[in-house]
Amino acid sequence: MISRIFVIILALGAAAYRFSTGAVLESIGLAGLASGLLFLRAAERRPPLRRYAYLSFLVTACIIGYVMFRNSR
Repeated sequence: MISRIFVIILALGAAAYRFSTGAVLESIGLAGLASGLLFLRAAERRPPLRRYAYLSFLVTACIIGYVMFRNSR
């Protein structure tokens, strides 16, 4: 459990840093990762929240794909 909390805090910190440097899209992806992990944590008590976690991870994956495509040019 400590590792999940550590990853959430790390992702939020990295999102804040990327936002402050002007990389808004990347910060949204990192925030999506953190929110997905938070939803998974909350889904232990409320299973319907698992769908929101998957949606957050999908947003993160789409942003990763777009940024990789953008950087390959």
